[in-house]
Amino acid sequence: MTIYALGDKIPEIAVSAYIHPQASIIGDVKIGSRVFVAPMVSIRGDRGSIIIGDETNIQDGVVIHSDPRFVTKIGRRVNIGHNASIHSEEIEDHAAIGMGAVLMLGSKVAEGALIGNCALLHDRTITEPYKVYAGVPAKYMRDLNPDDPTMRAISIYVDSYIENAEFYPGNIRVIDE
Repeated sequence: MTIYALGDKIPEIAVSAYIHPQASIIGDVKIGSRVFVAPMVSIRGDRGSIIIGDETNIQDGVVIHSDPRFVTKIGRRVNIGHNASIHSEEIEDHAAIGMGAVLMLGSKVAEGALIGNCALLHDRTITEPYKVYAGVPAKYMRDLNPDDPTMRAISIYVDSYIENAEFYPGNIRVIDE
């Protein structure tokens, strides 16, 4: 993993978090316990602070970049799919961000909300709890509740990434060709 201090800003990473060696963490970043950060992720707290809650997973190719106007907060048990771009102000607990989704400046994803694959959440868009949003631009599609099969599936998926955060540190190794 490549972890960079930037001036006096030094990333704080929980001991139980897993950061892949090909991920990059820069500056004012706090990463909670049992977080999984996959290969080719860039978390860049160069202009503002980024806080990532416990048991969140950040999948391959995700970019999270801060803004000096606000703290970028990502809650607990959040699922961020491959190649998503996160410039949002907040993603609350139990939310899911689909693969390739783009969350623009100042957007807020409410608790349990699901942002579909390749969706675009424009600047300052605020979602509602336990609702699905999809499309370009993202629009409301349907309601969810904690017992919805979609929410149960996401919870199982999040649990599998928590297992990855525990398994990878003692088991991943480079194979020379």
